[in-house]
Amino acid sequence: MWFARFSVRNPLLVNLAMVTIMLLGAYAFVVIPREASPDINFNWAFVTVVYPGAAPEEVEQLVTVPLEDAIEGVDKISMVTSTSDESLSFISVKFEQNLSEDDFDKRFLDLRQAVDTVRLPDEAEDADVRELNTQDWWPVISVVVSGELSETSLKRVTEELEDLIRLDTDVSQLTIAGKRDREIWVEVDPDRVESVGLTVPQVARAIATRNLNVPGGAVAAGRSEYLLRTVGQFDEADQVGRVIVRSGPDGDAVRVSDVATVTDTFEKAELISRLDGEPSVTLNVAKKAGASTLSVVKSVRAVVDAYEKDKLPGGARIALVNDQSIFINDIMRRLQTSAMLGIVLVLASLWVFLGWRAALVVVIGMPVTFATTFIFMRFTDRSLDGNALFGLVLVLGMVVDHAIVMVENCVRHLDMGKDKARAVVDGIGEVFQPVVASTATTIAAFLPLMLMPGIMGAYLRIIPLVVTLALVASNIEAFLILPAHAVEWARPSGAGSRREHRWFRALRMRYVRALAWVVRRRYWAVGAFLILAFSSAGLIPLVGVDMFSGDEMSFFYVRVWMPQGTKLSATDDFLRRVEEIALDLPAAELEAVMTTAGMIAEDDGTVTGTHVGQIVVDVVERKDRGRDMDDILADLRLRCQLLAGYERIEFTKMEEGPPTGKAVEVKVKGPRLDRLQALVDELEGELGTMAGVYDIGNNFSPGKEEIRVHVDEDRARMHGLDVLQVAGLVRACVDGTVATTFRDGDDDVDIVVKLRGADGASVSQLESLTLAGAGSAPVPLREVADLQVARGYSAILRFEGERAITLSADVDDAITGAVEVNRELKERFRALSQRYPGYALDYRGEFAEFQEAFGGLARLFVLGVFIIFLLLTAQFKSLTQPFIILFTVPFAFFGAVVGLIAIQAPFSLMTLYGIVALAGIVVNDSIVLIDFINRGRRGGAGRWRAVMKAGSLRLRPVMLTTITTVAGLMPMALGVGGTSETWKPLANTIVWGLSMATFLTLFVVPALYAISDDVAWMKKRRARREESVGLAVPGEMHPAD
Repeated sequence: MWFARFSVRNPLLVNLAMVTIMLLGAYAFVVIPREASPDINFNWAFVTVVYPGAAPEEVEQLVTVPLEDAIEGVDKISMVTSTSDESLSFISVKFEQNLSEDDFDKRFLDLRQAVDTVRLPDEAEDADVRELNTQDWWPVISVVVSGELSETSLKRVTEELEDLIRLDTDVSQLTIAGKRDREIWVEVDPDRVESVGLTVPQVARAIATRNLNVPGGAVAAGRSEYLLRTVGQFDEADQVGRVIVRSGPDGDAVRVSDVATVTDTFEKAELISRLDGEPSVTLNVAKKAGASTLSVVKSVRAVVDAYEKDKLPGGARIALVNDQSIFINDIMRRLQTSAMLGIVLVLASLWVFLGWRAALVVVIGMPVTFATTFIFMRFTDRSLDGNALFGLVLVLGMVVDHAIVMVENCVRHLDMGKDKARAVVDGIGEVFQPVVASTATTIAAFLPLMLMPGIMGAYLRIIPLVVTLALVASNIEAFLILPAHAVEWARPSGAGSRREHRWFRALRMRYVRALAWVVRRRYWAVGAFLILAFSSAGLIPLVGVDMFSGDEMSFFYVRVWMPQGTKLSATDDFLRRVEEIALDLPAAELEAVMTTAGMIAEDDGTVTGTHVGQIVVDVVERKDRGRDMDDILADLRLRCQLLAGYERIEFTKMEEGPPTGKAVEVKVKGPRLDRLQALVDELEGELGTMAGVYDIGNNFSPGKEEIRVHVDEDRARMHGLDVLQVAGLVRACVDGTVATTFRDGDDDVDIVVKLRGADGASVSQLESLTLAGAGSAPVPLREVADLQVARGYSAILRFEGERAITLSADVDDAITGAVEVNRELKERFRALSQRYPGYALDYRGEFAEFQEAFGGLARLFVLGVFIIFLLLTAQFKSLTQPFIILFTVPFAFFGAVVGLIAIQAPFSLMTLYGIVALAGIVVNDSIVLIDFINRGRRGGAGRWRAVMKAGSLRLRPVMLTTITTVAGLMPMALGVGGTSETWKPLANTIVWGLSMATFLTLFVVPALYAISDDVAWMKKRRARREESVGLAVPGEMHPAD
């Protein structure tokens, strides 16, 4: 082969190229950003419309439904959900996951244009259309400022840290939770303002007209010109109380301080946050796309360290929580440990089988292969995340397979007495075609995995890419660099054969005898092996199913829902009780407890309200604590069940990987909300009877009791008012209105005017509110409107154009599985569906993701096998021999199932992923084996001699390629250096599947080859009989054949 001859003749050039590649690869490895997970384009967009004062039903009818109708015409949309809240319409649009970045940009533009065609109510604000960026999904670190400080001091420290952190150009955005802006409250006394004949809007108008700074042009005086400006702006908060609201003809004036109390305070609290029981403000730091999490976290830590040293006031403390760099470093440590141990095991295996010289020739290709892969990743702006690193660990043993076959064959030619150069060129040329074919088949199995659908497909897409790059790089190294090293480092040539290890010689002899026994009884043997392989399908129920298994992160959520209408302070009081339980965890387990009342963060968005809250419990790393996360959660769940007053409480541990939703997440769809609620209640009852199902709940809320103001248009018109004016005046009195804003240093401070006590007034008190009519006299609200108490909806949820309620639950994998629970729920709904015609269930969340991924992997498995079949057909120019080779795939599946039973691991998506990958790995040994049988037959050997000789000659490389692949994955499969719940099942699948398939391949492939030869012989005999040419019927296969 010309490339082998070129390498042998130009060793200096080859070595220079190798050193250059390794240096560039080392540089690329150092500068590649490290991440826990790949950046995923979620292909999500959000449409938000603010419709002030509108009830949820009005928002749904006038805003949400028209927008949904327009959005329906946009192509490539997979899911649309919406929430019609008070004064707000929020629509989530999920595009197909397989869209490219350019295609998504086009569809997003189509979405904008579709939204712009909708005519919204005049009072509604313009629609805001945004896309969800990956960096918006999760902050890389949170900076929490707490301590015995005033709210002003907490705000100042947080803002100073914000300014310093923003100097890092890799930071995309900073969000602050728990910080309240300063406000001046003008709380009007209802009795005093009524006694002087004024109203709240008149007080607000007086303040607004006083706080002015109006230019008046220019004035010329002699040779000079002066700018004229009327200055009336406030310089300090005390000036607000001195504003004149009304003055009489006798000079008497009614000032703001006469009818109201002026307070320098903060805006009304919508969130209450604490760290370890102390008031806190949290600064969440997100990075730009493509930026390194490790570098951003390092920069934030440096800023915090410097601030603590120089500026932090006494009594304050800063905690860094949700630090993603800890998780990234842990993943990198575990995977790098597995990789290093795998390399050691591969090297040891090669040394035992081939000797140190040949082992060195093979192993030198590994750093070259990985360096080439790193170079490609660097110049395509990819990060070295956990998935990419696992791909390198996965391919660790495979990248030397081709070199093993080539070096072993070169040594065989060297033993024939050839000189080094001739032995290397001939040896590599002899196995060139099977090596290329085996590489192509492995790539054919892995590369289609890049087409895996759904969010899991996007999450895992880097693995087949890395494997393919490494395999191509290893082939290039094996054909262009290895030959030069093989000549330089090969043992001296001689006429005598190398001495074979005694143990391997004995093993070879036993194998040859066993192979002869199997080939003579080939029909019985193949039948037994096939029954054994296909019986593995019946073993799957013994394995169980766990759809997704991810590495747990070192924190978990406690989410709390109180009854609708609960005040924020009451919700916070309950959270304090849960907080005390969390703070009671052993000090050896606990890092920090962060409490937020008024907000819950979920996979599909943020829920806000006075009746909700969450606690984030940050624990120490798993290796540093005695209990695992499930035990801690079970302990907290049991203790929190003793509390009373809550509506729902949910405990959620966080795992590495993309968001897939809950184990049970069902959209219950139908036209009427009352019937939907009744159906959901029944389904919750059904789930409650299933063992292992917990945290059952739904996202429907009946809403708070509300006081509805029904304006009588005729009566209102008599006072010069309309419905919109009355609504605005009522809101100004109760919720307050921003009269004006004044500048105090660098801060813009709102001046809010409202009626004191109106937010807690009774119906009769609200009826006495005085409004400013067209005349001079104030108008009581009862004169223009009637007030009624009723209960409405807090929000109306829709899914795919229909009203819907989401039913959700988690499952205990030790008792049951999400697949079983969802299937059982389907069966039970059939019994209920007769009473609920027109209502349907749409299964989402983890179950839907699993179904999509499972179906996609099944299709990709078929595609991969078909491509492998085409490649093998082109290689062997036969239809029969590719089928013989592909018979090893069921044996791999059998080995994988046996392995899962042996290690007591469930059948998961990652297991299935490994089985698909196995299809391209297990055929490699069969390719080389069949190729050598064919060479023997072409050389004149009978089928018996060709089969036996090929088996004897290829035993070493077949065993060695399997051992190196298994050795590379064994540390991860066993959890040496740290267990990964994400990758351990996949590693075990390949280890067990490949080991079993290789053992059976050594016997089944030769037997199947003999059977196919029998069939071919019988066809020839039949054809000759038809030509009236008689042939003797051969008996058993004998060595002489």
